[in-house]
Amino acid sequence: MTDKALRKRLLRTAVWVGAVFVVLTAVFAVYFRQNAAAADGLMAAYLPKVQSMTNEDGSLSVLRLLRNNIFASALCVGLGLVPFIFLPAFSVLSNAVMVGAVLGLGAASGAMPVAKTVIFGLLPHGIFELPAFFLSMAMGLCLCKLLSRKLLGRAKDEKLLPVLNALAKLFVLGVLPLLAVAAVVECFVTPALMGWAGLGAA
Repeated sequence: MTDKALRKRLLRTAVWVGAVFVVLTAVFAVYFRQNAAAADGLMAAYLPKVQSMTNEDGSLSVLRLLRNNIFASALCVGLGLVPFIFLPAFSVLSNAVMVGAVLGLGAASGAMPVAKTVIFGLLPHGIFELPAFFLSMAMGLCLCKLLSRKLLGRAKDEKLLPVLNALAKLFVLGVLPLLAVAAVVECFVTPALMGWAGLGAA
């Protein structure tokens, strides 16, 4: 597979991943708005992870947030090394559940209207972070598909090593810079915008 063909496949897959993520997030937001207790349980379970990324004053740490997001993105790619199961798809589901829980719970409480939360609380850093995640998930899915096809004898002409090299290069030159910018924006810009919009700190 040429680099151009691989990039085209990854872009197409990332677009599909993004579309599925948006739909699932909307579905879960509606569900959790009507089932706030379930959202409370999820947020309570997620709280220790959030606390692990904060400074002593409660603000988000750029380095800790970036480290967490790099690990999550690398995991999406790494899960693609397990053939047939398409484990990176579960990352799409889990992230949609969490974002949907935040939106649904905020809407249920009335403190964080969905539209304002998306515009001021998610989009500022999400325009960098989400493409990085979608691309990472697409990389994992494409890798899983290639390995599965090779094990089934349907991709004998496709070499694995060049694909791995191309994915590694794309991760370093594409995903990491997006995550770095997203971390800075999420730590410094998003909280200010949310405060300005009357939504409180991120």
